[in-house]
Amino acid sequence: MCGIAGVFGREDREGVERMLGTLSHRGPDDRHLVSGPRFTMGATRLSIIDVEGGRQPLTNEDGTVTASQNGELYNFPVLRPLLLERGHRFHTHTDTELLPHLWEDWGTRLPERIDGMFAVAVWDDRQQTGLLARDRMGKKPLYYWEHDGALYYASELKALLSLPSFHRRLNLEALHHYLGYKQVPHPLTIFEGVRMLPPAHRLVYRPGAPLVTERYWRLSFAPRTGSVPDEREVVDELIERLKVAVRRRLMSDVPVGFFLSGGLDSSLTTALAAEVAPGRVKTFTLTYGGDSSTEGKERDRHWARWVAERWGTDHHEETISFADYPASIRRILTAFDEPFAGVVSTWFLAEAMAKHVKVAIAGDGADELFGSYLSHRMAFSEAAKGEEPDWQWRARLLVMSDEEKSLLYTPDVRAALAGTSTTGHLRAAFSDLTAEDPLNRVLEAEFGGIFPDQVLTFVDRLSMAHSLEVRNAFLDTEFVEFVAGLPGSLKVHDGETKYILKQAAARYFPEPMVRRPKEGFIMPITQWMLGDLQPWVRETLSPERLRLHGLFEPARVRELIDRLQAPGADHFTVNRVLALAIFQEWYELYLS
Repeated sequence: MCGIAGVFGREDREGVERMLGTLSHRGPDDRHLVSGPRFTMGATRLSIIDVEGGRQPLTNEDGTVTASQNGELYNFPVLRPLLLERGHRFHTHTDTELLPHLWEDWGTRLPERIDGMFAVAVWDDRQQTGLLARDRMGKKPLYYWEHDGALYYASELKALLSLPSFHRRLNLEALHHYLGYKQVPHPLTIFEGVRMLPPAHRLVYRPGAPLVTERYWRLSFAPRTGSVPDEREVVDELIERLKVAVRRRLMSDVPVGFFLSGGLDSSLTTALAAEVAPGRVKTFTLTYGGDSSTEGKERDRHWARWVAERWGTDHHEETISFADYPASIRRILTAFDEPFAGVVSTWFLAEAMAKHVKVAIAGDGADELFGSYLSHRMAFSEAAKGEEPDWQWRARLLVMSDEEKSLLYTPDVRAALAGTSTTGHLRAAFSDLTAEDPLNRVLEAEFGGIFPDQVLTFVDRLSMAHSLEVRNAFLDTEFVEFVAGLPGSLKVHDGETKYILKQAAARYFPEPMVRRPKEGFIMPITQWMLGDLQPWVRETLSPERLRLHGLFEPARVRELIDRLQAPGADHFTVNRVLALAIFQEWYELYLS
């Protein structure tokens, strides 16, 4: 696991050194760069595979192809002997060294040959060609910026912001979509001129030619058969595929820990790992002190302890309270470099876990594959009504509608954003789907956008901020392809979410644990915003501070805040106010 940064098209050792300096949290163990007349590539390293010999960037035998990556290639044990048979020679035992040799054999088709979580950069000095690629699910980030004919790239925005030639300008379109989604959707970023490479895409750079960006893999949610498959057979295969996925993610030369929320997803991966891991598994749970806890959180803590005892794990608990949230907001935002109003609980648990392990395995992806959220619960019922297309009712779940945002904007901002629509952006996500049934259509639309932009973003940034690599067994490519092709009726069945996964979990856990309501790995932010955090909200969104940018009408913002104290205030109101407060904090950090 590393942070990568570089430039294609020119040599810029000073610039790349600056960028690497901002990425030390992603790779505190080493920093190195390689340079030539038309490129400079660098990496900071978190040593996990071949701890002693895996310094990157790495080259082919004659040094004409240079490569670096942020991530892990899970098919490394399969690819390495194949490349040796084809005559390639290796000097290390790290997975990164596969990349220059794969480029020699496959060229721009290289991303199709590797499997894992990765952001990859390759430069071929003979062909004067650069390649960037991002993994299939979008687990690892990769940003790029064109400047004077050269292409700069980096694992995080902060690296590009460090370049003296980069000038920070707010992207209003990105802001508009952030207020709808809680995050900026790819390929946009909050800064004009910077783009994020989409998941499952590659980018090819050649001096003087337009950038070529294209998809190299697509997940199909189309049914594999015309009939509903046998449930027992599906459960058998699901468990076996998940075991394989967990075993792949145990590949490490350093200890591995597990997120254990007490929920179904993390508990199942922990149980499977305990069966195949060579040693005792370490597990970590986040709890909430004092009045911050809830009945659901207490049940989670109970079942996390039960799983830890049942499988004999080395168990740790980390407790936080509401006071930790406002005190940490700016530190958290510097992990994203963009406004982000989604889940941030990973920050606190990752900080504790990093004291014990470098690698952790989490349960992210199960909700998005099997169906768990409100939009998934609504899919069949809304389809039965037949009153509006799925993108339209799904748009009602946005944090703010286009109309609500327009009322908040000052006249100049409203005019500048005329014609920009988050509803239209969401509609486009539903326009070219492989799925047929109502639930799988929603799952597919979200899996390609909201999931990597929100869930995978907070998992990566908030863990890597503490130099902790997080792996996700539910996002194994073969497992994902298997689950995506299952009919929606096996995922949400008679109103029960994650139905087939619960059938699998029932072979490991007692019925009360499997069937209890989902609590989720989130902080009780609604509870806090309706109570203890109100002074922070009013101070952050005061008219004086809003005038720093002049984007929103202070009176409109005050009206929205006042709704927090009105009868019937709910999480929808909380989300709207939180999105504004987070943006204000971000703006003052990055653009004030």
